[in-house]
Amino acid sequence: MHRIVLAILGAILSVLPASLNAKSPSSLPPPTFDVPFDDIDPAAAQAELTQQIAEFLHRLQTDWGSSPESIREKVTGDIERDERETLVVAKRFADHGVLEGYDFHGGALIAGQYVVLQRPVNGLNEFIDYYTALKTSLAKAYGQPADDQFIWSNDLYQPLPDYWGIAVQMGHLRYAARWTRPDGTITIELTGNHHSRLTIDYRRTLSIEPSRQT
Repeated sequence: MHRIVLAILGAILSVLPASLNAKSPSSLPPPTFDVPFDDIDPAAAQAELTQQIAEFLHRLQTDWGSSPESIREKVTGDIERDERETLVVAKRFADHGVLEGYDFHGGALIAGQYVVLQRPVNGLNEFIDYYTALKTSLAKAYGQPADDQFIWSNDLYQPLPDYWGIAVQMGHLRYAARWTRPDGTITIELTGNHHSRLTIDYRRTLSIEPSRQT
């Protein structure tokens, strides 16, 4: 899966506006936006993204052990990387970049990763809301996560929840949750490095089966 992560990190680079770092938290006004995508309904967007990720996880569950050729025939989007053990497909969601990755071992599907990169910033806490909606959906499907945490490495914005999205973008705040299933482990993570990144990782833990064409 490190191959997919490296491909993803090299695919998109954006810079957080300097003005977001210029003011102290105590002087920040309530966040306002001149959003060019004002036709996007937040609740509808959260539901749409959650549905797309549910379909991605279902594909993995039903296609464990499948060959790269078989998966390639089923995915949609622009192929960014197509190698013997890695397939990465680029898509879009609400004008954000999406990279959908598949990992193979011995010609058999063993893991998948779905990554959404925040670009542009439609709302400071937009990706926190996506993460929360996704975690709620997964909890309904699989029960409460075995591990559920958010970690502050710098508490500069901790007193200001309206600006926690900035903390994520700056790498000051990280969210993560994990579910252990009979067939594998599902992990969701919200991190940042000048932009927010929502990652869904599903890795098989059963013994690897021979590749099958399904």
